Amino acid sequence: MKEGDLLEKLKNAIVEGDPHKAIEIMNECIKLGINSKEILNKAIVKGAEVAGNLYEKEEFFLADLLMTGDALNAATEILMNSLNEKSEIQSKGKILIGTAEGDVHDIGKSLVISLLQGQGYDIVDLGSDVPPEEFLRKAKEINPVIIGISGLMTMSISKMQETVNLLKNENIPSRIIVGGGILSKESCEMIGADDFAKDGWEGVKKINNLIKI
Repeated sequence: MKEGDLLEKLKNAIVEGDPHKAIEIMNECIKLGINSKEILNKAIVKGAEVAGNLYEKEEFFLADLLMTGDALNAATEILMNSLNEKSEIQSKGKILIGTAEGDVHDIGKSLVISLLQGQGYDIVDLGSDVPPEEFLRKAKEINPVIIGISGLMTMSISKMQETVNLLKNENIPSRIIVGGGILSKESCEMIGADDFAKDGWEGVKKINNLIKI
């Protein structure tokens, strides 16, 4: 099978959210020695973009995106393992992400992580119910380009604000984005974040934009 056809098949497996097929095709790509950047850009990233566009058109639902995330993770893991720490793919930057203290929801966060990893970002996941002090400690340790704070509960807004205030008072230079269906432009301004997103795909697009600024 030609290289282009194989990459197209991998892209489609990701869009369809089929991790088993993605793994099978990824292994074929590795055996054929297809360039890692080609795999990333023409199949993995492209698959995430197609799925995101379908979601925006309301032809995909959250469950579809989560399945895409599973396939992305499966393909990306094989790709990274094949490089044996001699990566041909330069990381786009470190992103620190976690769910605000008092909130244990992580579906949206997990989706964002899958999509971001598929696009070449180095993700450090603090998990859920993360105190402001833990965001600060880890930010000082790894110096991320972006800090993402997610939350699905109304009470999360005050914890997001507390976290952002702490980070800014300690002069953390990272751009900060908050995510969750509860958020609005007004609440984002009150929290003091650089931007906000109401769902996972919007979050990925806005993170890409924040890094370009």
